Amino acid sequence: MKKKNKGGRPTKMTPEIVTKLEYAFSKSFTDEQACFHVGISRECLNNYCIANPGFRDKKEALKKNVSLKAKLNVVEGVESGELSASKWWLERKNKEEFSLRVENTGKDGKDMTVDVIIRDDIQPKPNKSDTGGIQYKGGIK
Repeated sequence: MKKKNKGGRPTKMTPEIVTKLEYAFSKSFTDEQACFHVGISRECLNNYCIANPGFRDKKEALKKNVSLKAKLNVVEGVESGELSASKWWLERKNKEEFSLRVENTGKDGKDMTVDVIIRDDIQPKPNKSDTGGIQYKGGIK
């Protein structure tokens, strides 16, 4: 018995496209970058994810691949005694003690306040230049 034609346009999500998408996601591509890389629209990817919920989970897991490898490299560097990896780890994982960032706060950790003094007793000197502007210390305004 012959299958009935469903009609409509054939899907762009061929097995080759899905394989290319998986590769792109394993290299930490965003959805937008992966779609551009394989030549499909975001809408096409979203529709495929709706129709294939397991792919959405796989996509998110693949995106974490590069970060996990990087973390493994850093940890292995720390364990092997690599000084730069050890410093990097401490600066990011033990921020309260080793962070290079300095935060300036006001009293008791609150926002800093700035007092602004406005003096109204200073008058600009008129300028006799042909521009008609007022002469200030820094130039004509």
